[in-house]
Amino acid sequence: MLKRLLLLGFVLSFGCAMLLAAPAKRIISLSPSLTKNLQYLGDEQELVGCTSYCKTTRKVNVVATAVKVNVEKVVSLKPDLVVASSMTPPETVAQLKKFGIQVVMFPMPKSYAEICAQFRQLSRLVGREAVADKVLQSVQQRIDRVKARKADGRKIFIQLGVDPLFAVIPNTFLNDYISLAGGRNIAEGMTSGSITREAVLLKNPSVIFIVTMGNIDREEKQRWEKFSNLEAVRKKKVIVIDSNMACVPTPVTFAETLEVMMKALR
Repeated sequence: MLKRLLLLGFVLSFGCAMLLAAPAKRIISLSPSLTKNLQYLGDEQELVGCTSYCKTTRKVNVVATAVKVNVEKVVSLKPDLVVASSMTPPETVAQLKKFGIQVVMFPMPKSYAEICAQFRQLSRLVGREAVADKVLQSVQQRIDRVKARKADGRKIFIQLGVDPLFAVIPNTFLNDYISLAGGRNIAEGMTSGSITREAVLLKNPSVIFIVTMGNIDREEKQRWEKFSNLEAVRKKKVIVIDSNMACVPTPVTFAETLEVMMKALR
């Protein structure tokens, strides 16, 4: 009996290894950024499920909100790969794995380099390494062109929230927008993004980027523009940026955001 169990275990392990080695053909994405990456890899046709926040070019089964996953629906779609972010609850991941579903987690990247590394990892899972190489080569060329026109150390504030006010801090991929553009983050040295408006005024940034927050962005822009002594206001450098571009960690959207910021810094 023991030998049979050991043999069964070996067969199952071997079968899993074979499954892991083959490119995924039925994929469920539990993150909008991962769905975008699958699109950039030319693999959207393999997508059988996604979240209600994912934007696809064809109709795909919705199996989750931002954090709540319909496990029963996921299982019924018989995916050979589920890709998830840190937004997916660990207990949900554990449930899916109990059903024998391969789940690969992609934590929030802390840098542009990590964004690229995760893109490569995803490309290996779906058998699109050659496509990934071309995408990343194109993106790097765009990044290099931006780096060639650096911002000469201008002080930059990227605002993520209003009430409370939040700033982009070091050790995040959003901070790389500032460093690659040659700017200085007014939040350097901070370990928490919480910041007061008074603190921002004291640091007197040359440029303020407001990440789109629904209809609040225009109000927030107008609020900053009331401070006529603020350098960013004097230079007319209070700029709104779409969060669907700036906050989505994919190589392509990273390059797009950096180019928009660099154009504003001229």
